Amino acid sequence: MSTPRPVPGGQDRRKITSRKIVDVNRGPGDVDDSLAVWIHRYLDLAVRGVRSDEVTRKITRHLERFADWFTAGLGHVRVSAVTPREVAAWRDHLAAEGNRGRDGTTTPMAPATVNNHLAHLSALFSWIIAHAPAGLLRHRDPAKKVGLLRLPAPPVRALSGPQLRTVKNVATRPS
Repeated sequence: MSTPRPVPGGQDRRKITSRKIVDVNRGPGDVDDSLAVWIHRYLDLAVRGVRSDEVTRKITRHLERFADWFTAGLGHVRVSAVTPREVAAWRDHLAAEGNRGRDGTTTPMAPATVNNHLAHLSALFSWIIAHAPAGLLRHRDPAKKVGLLRLPAPPVRALSGPQLRTVKNVATRPS
């Protein structure tokens, strides 16, 4: 067995919590094409215990939203069938009617929230690519090929009248 390569600072890569390395076969032993199984493995082996409970719940919620939407649209949960087209359609769905209220009404999600969902989905697919058998994901990471939503420009925060006068007075004072 080779010796672990140190990272800058002398730490062993296996000891860095953000790079949790575990055996992917700890879950179901056979190769499965189920999106739900891969989400479960990802959450168990790469998220829980590494991220805070609040972030773990958020990632779980985002990935379950995708799985539910994907299943409702295609009628199956094969991870190998996820393409950039489906991810883009999900992004557009979230932007148009992603929030569901308690009364059943839907409202659009903010672009930053949609982009956060896409980031979590992309992290899942990157992890699957690293741990799945070759050929399971023919499209590699389908979320990487989907563009993020543009964020609105930040609001202009100009100086008020008295602030502007103060700046002008200070700038024109003799030294």
